Amino acid sequence: MNKKNILLTWFKYLCLIAVAIFIFNKGAYAEKTYVLARAPQLSPTILAKTWGPFVKRLSEITGRKIELKVYLHRSDFEKDIMGGKVDLFYANPGYLIAANRKHAYVPLIRSSQKKLKGIVVVRQDSVYKNIQDIKGQTIVFPSPKAFAASLLVRSNLKNLGVKFKSEYVKSHDDVYRSVVYRRFAAGGGVYRTFNRESANLKKNLRVLYETPGIQPHPLAAHPRVPKSVRQAIQSAVLAMADSAEDNKHLNKIKLRKPVKADFKRDYLPIQKMALEMYSYLL
Repeated sequence: MNKKNILLTWFKYLCLIAVAIFIFNKGAYAEKTYVLARAPQLSPTILAKTWGPFVKRLSEITGRKIELKVYLHRSDFEKDIMGGKVDLFYANPGYLIAANRKHAYVPLIRSSQKKLKGIVVVRQDSVYKNIQDIKGQTIVFPSPKAFAASLLVRSNLKNLGVKFKSEYVKSHDDVYRSVVYRRFAAGGGVYRTFNRESANLKKNLRVLYETPGIQPHPLAAHPRVPKSVRQAIQSAVLAMADSAEDNKHLNKIKLRKPVKADFKRDYLPIQKMALEMYSYLL
């Protein structure tokens, strides 16, 4: 075999290898599944029902395969995001800041409608007129790790110099009822859960204090998610907001009036506080 034929043969082999690599990479790209984890604020059944249609539509618009992951236990969700195991997640700003510190997760989208606030409620007929009156009393919270209703409230009261004792129950509903039935002087919650209570229960309570507002839960991405995919997700969510039909999905998951999120602008101002709250994760 002469030199020309040898070179031609090698050229053919190289072409075959290049084609094989292209086909392999194309297949790998097509098969890539991005896992979107949803923090377990509600039961897995409810979250799957509300978030499933949104994730399905997001997959359709972006042309990427996105899979929803819900959790029974908060600790499992925390292990996944702090281990960098999931590509995307939706959770409170504290989790974002902790995950950003550990794995450089970045926020993509957030709601622009309302800021996140924690509240302290007391009985309508209580003697407490301002938050300073609560000093030395017991405040009940839904859990030690509930972001706005517990962590945010406790952090702000500490900064205000209000010393109090903490007790914990299983849910926001339990908090409000514990205060109504005089088991505790006050309770921590959020407007969303307070407002969904019956008129009969709410008439027996009043909001004594609310924390300063912070930007709400973001949809965040791991830095391994290609920039083009992150941009496609942002564009898809913003497009859904402009469609009457698709906007229903956003309303169901409380991602109303979405805007692009920016870590420095939206969440850096609370980084110090959040890292203190979630130091157990780092």
